[in-house]
Amino acid sequence: MSITDEFDPRVNGWFFENWKEATDFSWDLFRKTYLAINPTHNCLEAPLDCAFYELFKGCAAKGNCGGMSMLALALWKFGGFMGFCSPASFYTGKEGPDRADLHEAINIFQARQFSAPGIQNFVDAVKAGDLNDAEAAFNKVKSGLGSGDYALISISNGLFGDAGHTVFPYRIDENPYGFPAGTKAMYIYDPNRPYDDFPEYYDYGYNKMIIKGPTNWTYDQKAGGLYNTGTFYDGSNLGWCFARPVTTELHKARHPISVGFVFTNLTLLFVSGAGSAVTQVEDDEGHQFYKTDSLHTTQSEIETNSFKRLEGVTRWLWLDAGSDGELPGELYIIQRPAGSAPLTLTVRGSEYHLRQFDSSNLIEIEAESVKTVRDRIRLEDFTGDAQALEIQSDGTKRRFHIHQLRTEAGEGDWRSLQVRNALITKGDLRIQVSPGFDAAEISCRHGTRQFDLEFSQYRSKTLKKHDAGRRKVSSRKAIIITSKDWNAAERPPAKDRSGKKSRS
Repeated sequence: MSITDEFDPRVNGWFFENWKEATDFSWDLFRKTYLAINPTHNCLEAPLDCAFYELFKGCAAKGNCGGMSMLALALWKFGGFMGFCSPASFYTGKEGPDRADLHEAINIFQARQFSAPGIQNFVDAVKAGDLNDAEAAFNKVKSGLGSGDYALISISNGLFGDAGHTVFPYRIDENPYGFPAGTKAMYIYDPNRPYDDFPEYYDYGYNKMIIKGPTNWTYDQKAGGLYNTGTFYDGSNLGWCFARPVTTELHKARHPISVGFVFTNLTLLFVSGAGSAVTQVEDDEGHQFYKTDSLHTTQSEIETNSFKRLEGVTRWLWLDAGSDGELPGELYIIQRPAGSAPLTLTVRGSEYHLRQFDSSNLIEIEAESVKTVRDRIRLEDFTGDAQALEIQSDGTKRRFHIHQLRTEAGEGDWRSLQVRNALITKGDLRIQVSPGFDAAEISCRHGTRQFDLEFSQYRSKTLKKHDAGRRKVSSRKAIIITSKDWNAAERPPAKDRSGKKSRS
C-alpha cells in the first residue's frame, strides 16, 4: 500500500455480511486468540483460564463487526495478513465468509477485544472521559490516518449495548459541504453494509458520521430512509463513541488475568444468568457506581457526583451487542489501589453465576431460587493474605454454591475451598479462608446454616480432596475448620471459636 492510497470500501471491504455465531467459540480458538493458554480445556490444570473462557466464548453471539473491520484494515494496510491477501473483496460469502479458515480468522480478531492491551485501552478511555466523546474519537482517527496507526470506532445507542457496533473510519472531513462551520465528518466502512449489497451507501456519501460536538453526533445506517433496515445512531442517546487503536488488538497477546501475568492489580467481575441484573456496586465508605439500587439501562444512571461516585470500577461495553438487548452477562473491570474499601455487589434474579478473578485468585458464587430475590455480596480481602466474602439474601430457601481458589507458586498449582448446598432464608453467611487455603472460618449473624464443605489441592498434576462433610454453624458462633495434613484421608478437624474441637 502506498502512503497516498486510501481505503476503498468498493474494493477493500468484505462483500459478505456481518454474522452472528450460533455456537460458542471453542477452546482451540481461545488458544489461537491469546498467548499462554492451557493446551486443553481442563479446569483442574487451568481454573483461571476456564473462568476467563466463560466470558470469552460468547463474544460473537451478536456479531463479528470488530473482527471484520480489523482484518479488512490489516489486509489493506499490509497487503496480506494471517495468510489472507488483499483485497478483502476477493473472498466470497453471503452471511459470513465461505471459507472456514477465514471465518476462524475473523472470529479471532473479534475476540481480541478482550486482550490485556484492549482492556487497558477501554479503561483509559473511561478514565479520560472519552467514552462518548466523538470529537476525541475524531482526533484519534485523524492522528492515526496520518501516522498509520489506524483506529476503529465503537458506537452504540445506549450505555449497556443497545445496537453496539464497531466500524472503520477511513477518511475525515473537517468542513463537510452543506454543514455549519465547525462540523466534522468521518467516512465509515461498515461491515453491516457490504458494498455489493449497498453500493449507493458509499457512492453517494451516506456513510458519514456527522460530528457537531462531543455528544452531538449521528450516524445513519438507513441512509435517510433509503434502506428499511439499519440503525440510526445518535450521541444524545448517551451511548458511546470511542476510538480503538488497531495496534492494541491486532497482534496476539495475553488476556488480562493470565496466570503469572501481573496486570496492574486488575480484577474482573462477571455476572451471568437469564433475568439476573447487578443493581448496585458500592464500597464501605458510601461510594456507589449507580445512583439508585434498581435496574439500569442508560448512562445517566451512573453516579457522577464527585463525593459519591465509586472510583476504579468500570462496566464493560459489549462492543458488538446487536439490537436485541440480550448480553452474555455483566462484566465489571476493577482497578483500585491496594487497601481500598471492600466492595459490595447487589444482584437481583432467581439464578445467576458470579465470578471474580485476577491472575491468582478466583471466587465463584452460584445462586438458585424459585423466585427473583435480592442478594448483597460483600467481597473482602480478595487480593490480600486472606480471602473473604459475606452473603446476605432476602430470599427464602435460597441455595448457594461457593468456590474460592488461589494459585500457588508453581505452574498450574492451586488450593481451593468449596461450600455447597448452603441454604439461606432471609439471612447471611460469611466465609474467610486462610492465606494458605488450609483453614476456613464460617459464621452467620442469625439462625443456623448447614452446608457441605470440601478442601482441594492441585499440585504436580495431582488432585487431592478433603471432604469435611455436612457442617452447621449457628448464630454468632463461628466454626474454624482446618486441613493441615494434605496427605491425610480423614476429614479435617473442626473447632468453634472458643477453641474446643468438635467431632468431624
